[in-house]
Amino acid sequence: MTKSRKTAEPAPAPAPEPAPEPVPCPDVAATAAAFLDGQQITTTQCGLCGTEIAGVNGRYSCGVCGWTNPWWEGTSTLPGATDYDQG
Repeated sequence: MTKSRKTAEPAPAPAPEPAPEPVPCPDVAATAAAFLDGQQITTTQCGLCGTEIAGVNGRYSCGVCGWTNPWWEGTSTLPGATDYDQG
């Protein structure tokens, strides 16, 4: 009968340190804060399965059945393509 020899398992590698969070410039931070101030979380019942769901500014999508309400039923105007500054 042969005895089996246990080998030591290598130690796990240490977890890498997370990268530092980038700090936005003050103008970007002010624009983001102004955008978020205009958002309102609203709730309703799903139009298909009746589950209570939450959305932003009256726009909903049910995570249970996949129902979404039409875009025009929201409580605010959606931004247009010209509203986005890609620069």
